[in-house]
Amino acid sequence: MSTNIRLRSVSEIVNDNFATAKIFKAHHIDFCCGGHAQLHEACRIADADVEEIVAEIERAKEQKSAAIPFDTWPTDLLIDYVLKIHHRRIRANGPGLLELIRKVERAHGASHPELKELIELFEYSLADLEEHLQKEEQVLFPYCYKLIESQEQGAEYQPMHCGTVANPIRVMLREHNDEGIRYKYIRNLMNDFRAPDDACNTYRLMLAELEEFMDALFEHIHIENNILFPRFVELEAACVKR
Repeated sequence: MSTNIRLRSVSEIVNDNFATAKIFKAHHIDFCCGGHAQLHEACRIADADVEEIVAEIERAKEQKSAAIPFDTWPTDLLIDYVLKIHHRRIRANGPGLLELIRKVERAHGASHPELKELIELFEYSLADLEEHLQKEEQVLFPYCYKLIESQEQGAEYQPMHCGTVANPIRVMLREHNDEGIRYKYIRNLMNDFRAPDDACNTYRLMLAELEEFMDALFEHIHIENNILFPRFVELEAACVKR
């Protein structure tokens, strides 16, 4: 991984070893929506020391065996993972987390007015994410499952009803970017999820669950943007004759 690593894209580095995602997160380097940037450029944008990052990436090689090698998984298994882990968890955990944020705001809102803004941001996020998940479940993923089936059978498949798979992917990418921007703002609003001095245990629990929710969302975005979507385009090119 160290050969010309400064010229490799951040997403490629994360694909090789998902443990490096924690390094990029700690240094505020975007590895999902902005993962196409080369490492040296991503470090410049984040005002991070590229040599320090390279050293941390080298040390992360020892953690690679514990990281999930998403880029080696079959495409249909990756789709299943996104559906059964990420989609389910967003729907299962999001509403409860929203209620927890509201509870903390009722107790601490007078001294922490940023909590009211957090409620609004998270409410909008859950609504937008639900629309996003439905588009994937009803349009994009069913078509791509059919492409996989056609490729396995060596058969052709008809073009997508909206022209090409690139069209829904373009929408998904834009929505991913919007959520990425929103959660970077939430992270700053919540002081990198560090609890204030007057935080009670419920406040600390809220911050921990909010950070965990964001981390899972960014894993979701990384898997789709940097692994699944490029594969979908390749599948369509191989299976659909125009």
